[in-house]
Amino acid sequence: MNRAPLPAVPVTLLPLPRPLMTGEVLDAAFRLFRAGLLRTLPYSGLAVLVLELPALYSAVLGDTYVFAHRTTMAMGRGVAVENPVSPYAMPGLTDGMLVFVSALLLSVLLFGVITLRLSAVSRGERPSFRREIPTAIRRWPPALIATLAAFGFPMLIYGVASVVNPFLAIQLTFALTLPMLWPMALFIVSLPAFWCDGLAPFAAVARAARISRRRTWRIVGAILATGCMVAVFYVLTLIVAAMVGAVLAGADLVLMSIVRSLLVLVLGAFGVPFVLSVLIVAYEDLKLRDAERREARA
Repeated sequence: MNRAPLPAVPVTLLPLPRPLMTGEVLDAAFRLFRAGLLRTLPYSGLAVLVLELPALYSAVLGDTYVFAHRTTMAMGRGVAVENPVSPYAMPGLTDGMLVFVSALLLSVLLFGVITLRLSAVSRGERPSFRREIPTAIRRWPPALIATLAAFGFPMLIYGVASVVNPFLAIQLTFALTLPMLWPMALFIVSLPAFWCDGLAPFAAVARAARISRRRTWRIVGAILATGCMVAVFYVLTLIVAAMVGAVLAGADLVLMSIVRSLLVLVLGAFGVPFVLSVLIVAYEDLKLRDAERREARA
């Protein structure tokens, strides 16, 4: 006797059945990353490309515009400007600054879409483009506060490293991250608190600080383990970059910058969903532990 096939039941990763150890958090995050990779890959690739726009602009168009401006001024009044203001930018803003601000705003929106999609996947829900995009756009302005609280320290470190040496920015970022692990661990789950639970930005930051305050070592361990796993992919990227650099030994800096951006794009397209998966699972673990502590007190 033939039986009709049973309907497929979506596998849910969240909510967590119990508090997890650090290794279990990473294991659950990897399962979430694997389940949502193909669904988030276009958004994560676009997010990393948006973040690389300032570097690409500086390499491809920045020097060209400065040279053309200086040539024009020399033919006219003979005055050169070190950091010229583009006629297309707002007063007081250069084109480079405008590209940087635009990239930052767009990346916040894309991080929100990726987080919403991973949250839906973790609960066995079917991701919906029509639901995620309007939600992300509607919460876009307050998301700046939550994203700044979550990634403000890493972004600051990466910015300082880029100013010191753009070609060694990622290496310097890893070195400078160690002294800043505690404040990063205190606020980094603000992002899933804002997007997954729909909290107001300051409420998300406050909840992140409250549930992480006595358990920062867990987040520090998750950050270090995540950094080590991302570093493995980064080493592989360096090997590919070295091979490409040997082939393009005589190439100019513009071409080398484009190749570097492409390698960062590939690394980030896989790294961003994984990092956000770790944050979502770590946030749910901290929230569960906080709820159990409150019940024990009551």
